[in-house]
Amino acid sequence: MEAKLVVILAACLLISFSNGGDAQCTVKDLVVAQTTAPAQPGETYPKHVVTVKNTCVCMQLNVKMDCAGFDSSIDVIPADTITPDGDNALCTLNGGRPVYGNGTVTFSYAWSTDISFRPVSSYMECSVAP
Repeated sequence: MEAKLVVILAACLLISFSNGGDAQCTVKDLVVAQTTAPAQPGETYPKHVVTVKNTCVCMQLNVKMDCAGFDSSIDVIPADTITPDGDNALCTLNGGRPVYGNGTVTFSYAWSTDISFRPVSSYMECSVAP
């Protein structure tokens, strides 16, 4: 009886470890840092540089960010790095493409105020080497 219990316990542990890859990451693993430089002579707005770092080993795709106040008239460099979803509240980071584990995505924009770009949701994908 005791041997059966050990086998069942070992099987449960094995299953939890094999399914644990995706569960390790959350949207909270996307850390946003933003710096602002004053407008240069001839420029209307200050320049904001945003870096989104994925602190998890798994990649995160289709990252949605809170971006209230951001619209398509704001120039972004590189152009497709952050795009409004049309609902005046959310934006898609990196065209929905992955932010790889421990990787970063950086973009800049010029606007009168900074925008929070708080991560709201993402899809996590993680492969564990055999």
